[in-house]
Amino acid sequence: MRLGRLMRIVTATGAALAVASAIASAPASAAVPSDRSTSSAAASPLLHRQARSDAELSQQIALQLEIAPGGKQTSRNEVSYDNGKFVVTYALPGARALAGPDCPRGWFCFYENLNFGYPRGKLSSCYEQYLGDYGWNNRVSSVDNSTTTPISYHDIHHIWLFTNYNPGAISYVGDEANDQASFVYRYC
Repeated sequence: MRLGRLMRIVTATGAALAVASAIASAPASAAVPSDRSTSSAAASPLLHRQARSDAELSQQIALQLEIAPGGKQTSRNEVSYDNGKFVVTYALPGARALAGPDCPRGWFCFYENLNFGYPRGKLSSCYEQYLGDYGWNNRVSSVDNSTTTPISYHDIHHIWLFTNYNPGAISYVGDEANDQASFVYRYC
């Protein structure tokens, strides 16, 4: 039993050394994957607030598609990715603030602003999802789970931030987790 554990530790240490050696020998100019959600478009204040006009709403949709190419505008205020697997919804101009969460049954939703303030992202898929694929890294401030299973949120280093149990809503994820989520995991 102890020999098996010792062998696993030695094997893991050897693998870690090999990775460290490869990183150290990589040229300084080696490409580092970029995080689309930290692009200049994602930094635009327009992306993070309610549009004041139809023209601003159109700009929000265009910015969403710029930070996360591959989506398709499916309604006046929505962009859908991967055939509806992930949907981003922006508040319509002039719409009143929500009185509470509005995640459809069978989905789990995350909101950029506290108290369920739009924009809203929603998923229903099981297992791990990378929010950066949709331009949603570091944009989660409140959540709503309308599925039958818990949802865990993790940062870019896969460190657990919090779990949203079912059914349930969290109007503010807390200072430690606010704008930190990069991965979600739905237990199915």
